[in-house]
Amino acid sequence: MGKKRVLRGYSSDWMIKFSVMILCSIIFCSGFNPISWGNSLGTAKSHSPTLLSIETFPEKVSFQEPEALQRFVVVGKFSDGLDRDVTQHCHFQLTNSKVASIIEGNRIRGLSQGKTLLQVTIDRHLAEVPIQILKPKSKQARISTFTKDLGPIFTKHGCNSSGCHGGVKGQGGFKLSLNSLYPEDDYQWVIEGGTFKVLTAESDESRNPRIDLKNPENSLLLLKPTMEVVHGGGLKFSKDSSEYKTILNWIQNGAPYGDSKTQEAIRIEQVNVFPKKFVLEPKGKQQLIVMATLSNGWEEDISDQVLYVSNNPDVITVTSSGQVNAVRKGESSIMIRAAGQAVSTSVGVITEIIPNYPDIPKFNFIDDYVFSKLRRFNIIPSELSSDSEFLRRICFDLAGRLPPSNRVVEFLNSQDPQKREKIIDTLLNSPEYEEFLTFKFSQLFRVARSQNGATMEFSTAYWQWIRDNVRQNKPYDQVVMERISSQGHDGPSRHFQRVSTENDPEGPKNTMTEQVRVFFGRRLDCAQCHNHPFDVWSQDQFWGLAAFFGKLNQLGWSDESDMVIFDNPEGRGFTIGQPEDIGLVKHPRTKEYVNPTFPDGVSLPQEQFTDPRQAIAKWITSHPYFAEATVNRIWNDFFGRGIVDPVDDFRSTNPPSHPELLTALASEFKSNGYDLKHLIKLIVSSRTYQLSSIPNDTNRHDKLNYSHFQVKTLDPEVFLDALSDVTGVSDEIFMDATKGHVAIGTRAVDLKDWDMQHSRFMELHGRYNREGRKNPSSPSLPQALHSYAGETFIQKISRKGGNLDKMLTSGLNNNEIIEAFFLTALSRFPSDDERHTLATMVEESPNKEELLQDFVWALINTREFAHNH
Repeated sequence: MGKKRVLRGYSSDWMIKFSVMILCSIIFCSGFNPISWGNSLGTAKSHSPTLLSIETFPEKVSFQEPEALQRFVVVGKFSDGLDRDVTQHCHFQLTNSKVASIIEGNRIRGLSQGKTLLQVTIDRHLAEVPIQILKPKSKQARISTFTKDLGPIFTKHGCNSSGCHGGVKGQGGFKLSLNSLYPEDDYQWVIEGGTFKVLTAESDESRNPRIDLKNPENSLLLLKPTMEVVHGGGLKFSKDSSEYKTILNWIQNGAPYGDSKTQEAIRIEQVNVFPKKFVLEPKGKQQLIVMATLSNGWEEDISDQVLYVSNNPDVITVTSSGQVNAVRKGESSIMIRAAGQAVSTSVGVITEIIPNYPDIPKFNFIDDYVFSKLRRFNIIPSELSSDSEFLRRICFDLAGRLPPSNRVVEFLNSQDPQKREKIIDTLLNSPEYEEFLTFKFSQLFRVARSQNGATMEFSTAYWQWIRDNVRQNKPYDQVVMERISSQGHDGPSRHFQRVSTENDPEGPKNTMTEQVRVFFGRRLDCAQCHNHPFDVWSQDQFWGLAAFFGKLNQLGWSDESDMVIFDNPEGRGFTIGQPEDIGLVKHPRTKEYVNPTFPDGVSLPQEQFTDPRQAIAKWITSHPYFAEATVNRIWNDFFGRGIVDPVDDFRSTNPPSHPELLTALASEFKSNGYDLKHLIKLIVSSRTYQLSSIPNDTNRHDKLNYSHFQVKTLDPEVFLDALSDVTGVSDEIFMDATKGHVAIGTRAVDLKDWDMQHSRFMELHGRYNREGRKNPSSPSLPQALHSYAGETFIQKISRKGGNLDKMLTSGLNNNEIIEAFFLTALSRFPSDDERHTLATMVEESPNKEELLQDFVWALINTREFAHNH
């Protein structure tokens, strides 16, 4: 293995030398620590703010018929930049009291057909809201229906939550669908009773209906929530409540599913909340209003029929009536669950208001969305990154490597105001960009021999297909279409090489869930045995999607190199002795074959059964989820976290940090033909991306809103290549399985046969496992020992012919050597203090070469080197 300087101790005074190395490391690390700006932002509060204007919600109201109720909220805009709920301080007045009346201060009840005007006044400010009641009062009392009235009651009181009757098997002999997602099923559970069986649709127990049509008051649906009968969920409502009267009315009228006359089952189609996003001061309050758009086209105030849940009660709490209360500084969201629907609102709590918030320049629309939220939260973004910081960052993110020292000097000395835009264009059209993006997608698409077949040719063909796509900048929807629907013997078909040989029911479902996770950003795994306990996916939807991959097959002889991937209309598997239906998808509960079925319930036409993956690929790439998931994943690559984080966990209870930005990016991506290069350029050209990683007093603790660049750990492959660039010593550790010797000079990011070319260094630093999991990347003792005494660090530094050896033999002086390594490793010149301290240490050392080796060792072990910042 050669000499190891650390192990032989350098010299008799090794303790002194080791102290020198530690001192060097401390110097470099401390040079990267964020610099405090002090209290120069001027966050002191001024005099009481002035009310500038008011906004009333809703802005207009149309009641379908009298007796309907509508709550109003008034938000005032103040001179200090904050909006506050001023509803309780307003005066409400109607111009026509025969049409409607004011109750409880800020609620309106319809009285008769006609029009009126609601006038809201406060401090000389006036807002007017037109109110219209379209139908006259009916002579007959309205009959409650299951979909319109009972679903909201179940949801409001949490009866259909995952912790109660909405759990997988229900509770206490009674099952409901989560959040009333499937009212038809709920109706049957209420009428017939019973619990859910995971593996069978048959019930082996007696069912206990929850209603009694002959004696409605004796219905369990009334006795349990009022605690007339022991109820594990406790008291939900009293006998004199509106909920009790609604349920009783429904049972007394025969328990109809929909309207008894029209047979129409009115459902909530969409839910909106006001305000959609807002900021509170400590102890501040804000009333929410929730409006529903119904299936008959009407809008209705359902603020009292929903369940409010704070995602972070330490920051904000919310009452059952929708009043939000600030607790402490921070950010959270409130989930609002209506029957069959969910929506969220974003809330921030601030402790200080910045009176003279600076005008921050914006580079593109990304900054509009990011900076507007920062303004609301009274967070000032960091300064623009320095040229050195930007150059190193952009080269790592677009090319996966350090910029050459001569390009660093050229960039830092350039006075061209367009130099950042030009370097972005240069990198996006470089071979290094092709290599690095190929590496990234090879990870995502799992290019590895263990996944793609027994020989290197398979993984290489798959890798080459990805590289060709990157080189051509092929539209991403086309790439995904080819990947999902690939047939034959070409590159992308190798993705299914292992899947197609499983010949068991696990293959289709595992293949389907991977496509949905990667290209939709959704996790469907929990829906395979039952309806998803925390999201909108049903078990039927899961197996309907899995069936698109149920006919995936391969044809060939004993040598896998002959294997052809295709969809067999008759099923999967030609091995003698196997059942003919092997691989055809069966529903685990009904035990019936499942035809390929889209989530909306539409089955694939019989004539398309010969190529079902082509159909599902078209559906995936044309769905709005596809563009959202893609831009979110790309965003994560540059910022270290997604707008939805984790990137494959889109769900109602995990809302995006910047929903409007996510929508805008997805729209831009789609309208530009799913052009990845265009999307990447848009992101890195934003000021948000180019902000410094050094925080200020207002954004020091912000981790969610991109107010400063978050320092990222380098990928192990990128880290290893950077070590090679700094030391000038290429790796000779990647075993080429076909040639039987070391592939000298191959960069780690350019490996094709991933799992056949090993590296102890990358394994220790958390190399991504392409079998579907990531190795641990947190700092560990083996990592520390490797950096202290491992071959990757020690031998690279001292190798003859390496950069340090060449500099010493070329006659460069100490300052020139120190500067060269700073430029190569950190993309910056050393500071005066760093230059002076290091030069002095070298001059005073009895062994110049040894101390410079210590200096390089300390340099590549700094946080500044090992991270992208």
